[in-house]
Amino acid sequence: MSINWVTYKEGSFKEPLLLENECVFSHYNGIALSLLCNPPSAKSWTSTKGCLYLTNQRIIYITDEENNTFADFQVPISNIKDTKLNQPFFGANYYSGVVMPVKNGGIPSEAEVKFQFNEGGIFDFVECWNRLLQRYQEVDSASRVQHLDPLPPYHRPSSSQDQPPQYDEAIKQV
Repeated sequence: MSINWVTYKEGSFKEPLLLENECVFSHYNGIALSLLCNPPSAKSWTSTKGCLYLTNQRIIYITDEENNTFADFQVPISNIKDTKLNQPFFGANYYSGVVMPVKNGGIPSEAEVKFQFNEGGIFDFVECWNRLLQRYQEVDSASRVQHLDPLPPYHRPSSSQDQPPQYDEAIKQV
């Protein structure tokens, strides 16, 4: 079963097909996934080992387990909220957050997702994730800038009096 429908490159089951203008920032192996939907559905999915791809548009998880109940999971970057790094006293570090459902995606309600980094690499992931979120915030704030008044048109000076003084003349005046 695929959650949010990952499409693979032709002839490959483990390599996702990238969307238009999408690029992979980082790739991690040995990641465990836990996805638990909030009530009333309380559906859940787990995988003990898989690959995690962080792209400029989404997070993609592909399981390495053959007898698992699902094969893959993806979520757009804008649909992940309340993310945080968790460092338990016992066990591997994990990154968690709340996933908002995508229309016809297979997740019936908000869900808590956990990516457990069993083979390391979580700090690289967090650094890459934070840079990505910063870029999203910069683009979002730049798109909200509104210019109320248009800039005045530029007119070339018509007389020599309006032109800036030459360098030699500027030095003589000092």
